[in-house]
Amino acid sequence: MRTHSPLRARIAVVTTALIAPALLFSSAPAASAVAPTDGVVASGDDWTVTTAPGGYLVTFQLDEALPIVSDAPTIVVDGETIGLATESADGLSLSVVTADPSVATARDVEKGWASGDEEKAAESPSVETTTEETNDVLLRQMSRLAPFAATEDPSDLGEFTVTEAEYDFGDRAVALAGIGGIRGEMTGKMYLTSASGERPTVILLHGRHGSCATGTSNPLRWPCGPNQVNVRSYQGYEGTGRALASRGYNVLSIAANAVNSNDNQLALDYGAKARGQLILDTLSMLDAANSAKPVAFDDISWPAADGTVTSVTRTLDEALTYATKRTDAPAAAAGVTAASLAGRFDLDNVGIMGHSRGGEGATSAVTLNQALEDPFGIVSVLPLAPVDFGRMTIPDVPMAVFLPYCDGDVSNQQGQHMIDDSRHAFGDDVLRSAVWIMGANHNFFNTVWTPGLYPYSTSDDWTTSDTTSSCARADATRMSPEQQYQVGVSYMTGFFRLTMGGETQFQSLFDGSATPTTPRTSYADVRVMASQPASATTLVTDFAGASSLIRTSGAASAQVCANAETSSSIAPPMPYCTLQDIGTSRVPHWTPVRFGLNVTATPVTRVLWTGGSNPAAPSTGELRVSVPQGQRDVSSRSQLTVKMAPDRTVPLGTDVTISVIDGAGQTFSRKVSEINPLAINRMPGGTNTRLNKIVLQQVTIPVSEMSGINLADVREVRFTAGVGADGTGAGGLYLSDLAFDTPTSAPAVVQTRTAVNIASTTIEEGSGPGTADVAVYLNRAETAPVTAFVSVLGSATVASAVQQVTFAPGQTCVTVTIPTGGDSAASANPTSAFTVSATNSTHAVMGTDAFGRLIVREDDGVTGALPEAPTVGVQGDACAELAASTTPGELLTSAEDVAPGEPLTLTGTGFRAGETVAFSMGDEIVESAVADADGVAEVEVTSAEDAELGAYTASALGLGSGRVLEATVSLLAPTSVDIALSEDSSLIEGEPLTVIATVTGEVTDGTVSVIQVSDARARFAAAEAAEDVVLGTAEVVDGVATVTLAEGLDAGSYAIAARFERTEVASASVSDTLEFTIVVASDGSGGGSGTGGTPAAGGSSGPLAMTGGTGMLGFLLAGLTILGGGIAALIVRRRRVASIG
Repeated sequence: MRTHSPLRARIAVVTTALIAPALLFSSAPAASAVAPTDGVVASGDDWTVTTAPGGYLVTFQLDEALPIVSDAPTIVVDGETIGLATESADGLSLSVVTADPSVATARDVEKGWASGDEEKAAESPSVETTTEETNDVLLRQMSRLAPFAATEDPSDLGEFTVTEAEYDFGDRAVALAGIGGIRGEMTGKMYLTSASGERPTVILLHGRHGSCATGTSNPLRWPCGPNQVNVRSYQGYEGTGRALASRGYNVLSIAANAVNSNDNQLALDYGAKARGQLILDTLSMLDAANSAKPVAFDDISWPAADGTVTSVTRTLDEALTYATKRTDAPAAAAGVTAASLAGRFDLDNVGIMGHSRGGEGATSAVTLNQALEDPFGIVSVLPLAPVDFGRMTIPDVPMAVFLPYCDGDVSNQQGQHMIDDSRHAFGDDVLRSAVWIMGANHNFFNTVWTPGLYPYSTSDDWTTSDTTSSCARADATRMSPEQQYQVGVSYMTGFFRLTMGGETQFQSLFDGSATPTTPRTSYADVRVMASQPASATTLVTDFAGASSLIRTSGAASAQVCANAETSSSIAPPMPYCTLQDIGTSRVPHWTPVRFGLNVTATPVTRVLWTGGSNPAAPSTGELRVSVPQGQRDVSSRSQLTVKMAPDRTVPLGTDVTISVIDGAGQTFSRKVSEINPLAINRMPGGTNTRLNKIVLQQVTIPVSEMSGINLADVREVRFTAGVGADGTGAGGLYLSDLAFDTPTSAPAVVQTRTAVNIASTTIEEGSGPGTADVAVYLNRAETAPVTAFVSVLGSATVASAVQQVTFAPGQTCVTVTIPTGGDSAASANPTSAFTVSATNSTHAVMGTDAFGRLIVREDDGVTGALPEAPTVGVQGDACAELAASTTPGELLTSAEDVAPGEPLTLTGTGFRAGETVAFSMGDEIVESAVADADGVAEVEVTSAEDAELGAYTASALGLGSGRVLEATVSLLAPTSVDIALSEDSSLIEGEPLTVIATVTGEVTDGTVSVIQVSDARARFAAAEAAEDVVLGTAEVVDGVATVTLAEGLDAGSYAIAARFERTEVASASVSDTLEFTIVVASDGSGGGSGTGGTPAAGGSSGPLAMTGGTGMLGFLLAGLTILGGGIAALIVRRRRVASIG
């Protein structure tokens, strides 16, 4: 079983139980109702700004719910984006929590989108007229190139037959990771090959699209309303599923509509973790089925009005049948059974395709898998038109990111970051490819999203109001839906056959060595920029930093740049690559993303050259790159590659000559316009604000063409300015990744990787400026340095400054200090929550808790009906608090055992001064207290008289620090024992002696020991006296234990007692002592009587101690007010168990 089970998950449940009412409100309005008027500092017809702890809550009311798309909504205040917004439960309002003081004087608030301010196609945007100058020079340059050589088409059907079957365990069959309390469907379609044995397995995951259509929507968002249609997006990749299955692969296309219905409202990461875990849950299901183990899921309904819940458990066989009998779009019966799936899936050879937000879900599945101790064999990942909100780096797995140029949803093609960020982050040995598909939109790779091919919820995401750009439907370069779908099928199938099946005939489609094409897609303009495996690459320079080996001459200048300037961006440690006049949709390499708004993005070298007195004459500018010693022998490499794009100042196109010089001064030169004119000319789009993109294109020169130079001694590579389409000597380029390499596709390495995480924390607001520390931690120590960028979202400019953190080898925790603001005024919200993320990591993957929260508690009182949140005290060392939250310390108890109805004192130490500490017995919070100045919190609890007996875990949790203390406590029924000798017992030496012990109490099953007491004055001590001699034992039957000493006792005086031994549910007890004398038998006389007199029977109740366990639900509260506003925190539930064990 491959699962995560961190202790912090349990801690989070307890904490959320106490602060959830406040936290949920502060994160977003629960519905479209107007927010409380208390604390309003600015407002308009459809927006308000209210005070919140540490800042402000900006709320924007929508006329109707937003279209369900992959892009993320933002709120724009006075022309500046203040952050990505959280949608309300009903979808009719957006909210952002910010510490930016400028919003308090807001004059205008609007809705925006993360990838650009343009409205989506479904929102009927205004018409934008595009002007684009024809680049005749580019056309002539392209016409001179050799025709493209097509490989066989990967989508051609193979020899195996395909069986199609759907399974449906129900709409609420699995808990969604990172979306607390929400359950989702475990549903999908299988494309099963007739090839025998365990077969390579491919998972296809759709993206964020409408979940339900027609009818009346469910106010809970999912499942669909009773008169609605479930939009089955997973059925839209039939071509890819069938093509792969015919070639010997088993393919599952899985449903994720529950995630789509809840991610914008409830997920910190917009659903990446939920989608990734859904893939892993599917693989776990296949793992069990493949091993012929039982497979079943519980489809659990939402609670009804009376609180009742319906649960239906479906086995895999029942899920296969249920899919054919459901009322909404029943599937065709296929005769597939659970037994027929055993031994059919090779889960050491798994590929994943994710479309749209499913693309980030696919990469999340890879990193979540790599953090497991026993990972699945995920060996290939294909994000299709993905979002990359998390700036995730993905190691060890070949990856091809498909980027449609006319994407009207993710219009900034932020998935380019997946390649840029990962290519040098781990030094791993896999192929990575950015596959740009010109003339393609976002939706038409899925037939369910394509108008005319599915009856519900379809659209062309590139707006139909655009009739003039190169992406307009009427433009000759825009692909038809059928053409685009075929490109998707051919290239997706080809990538999996290459990376999973080792079919190297498809390598040229993805390695950038040639312009790719296939017989079925000869019409398509596909552009590939690849990063070869490290073992096949001699990297001369990545152009990401200044170096003495890189220098200019003549009329040239160069500087390293990164990021795109926006109205709210924070300058990186180097100049911006583009300024505000170029929208972020046009610069995929540098576009900001949700959880890494100011993380350094794709540093490159920007080279500019000026012309002379004759504007049309070539410039004297040149950039020279020295090849480091030790890398000069490139004779084993097959090509020189470099990525480049014309500078932002180039109107149409420029040109440059690449020269390679050896140690003898011999030179090979070639103009880029003769190799790849697309790399030095502007991309299509003209004046359209989302097109005319700046994308680094790959220039490839085979070393076999470099005649006249010594490839074993290459000393320098030069870039010499030329004259291009602009007809001027002035120009410029962006440059990245100069290398000598050999195209290859090395296999994936399946291994466990270290993961980086954020420890959420809570602080008091304070009365003025302050700071808070957030712990950033690794799940294990690394031998190499680990870096990650930590960002705080929704805060003021100074507080949202990103910080790169570095873990030295062996180090597992570092702290990041975050500026905070405070005041002395009450506000309408009990807390404010700011998202903290760890992204763009090197030598570690993003962990299950890569997204956390910094929660600020309002400590000046709350206006309105909501109660105050519990106090959280003065923050201590963040890493020490993290350690104390993951490794429980010792909770002090006044006793180890306690009887029902008796008081028990629990004492915890080491907490924050002033933080509320919640004390629990089992899973029930039973009391709370505020820690004193020394960090000590103490409570007295009393169990119910009829509470369930047994062992429990008593715990104390600091609601600010997360510190956990635990102790074992047992609730035991009291007992007492009476002791007597049987009437027929003889007090003569050697004669049998029978001792009768009578046990009294609610529970009497157990064992009695008869002991010889060495010190009769301390009978209670006999319960633990190791030196006492046990004379005999017997089980208690109906309250009586009979111990027979068959050989009697030696002559002498005795003091004995009966000890009832402690059980799991009953206390130990010891009787009063029984004193008597054994006499010597008379010689030759027929016996005699003892001289010690008649023995006296004695009885006593025994002492009670306490130990612990789990599950106690019967402890009583003595006046707890958890939230400080009079809300009682205890719900007492009483259970009686007659006996345990």
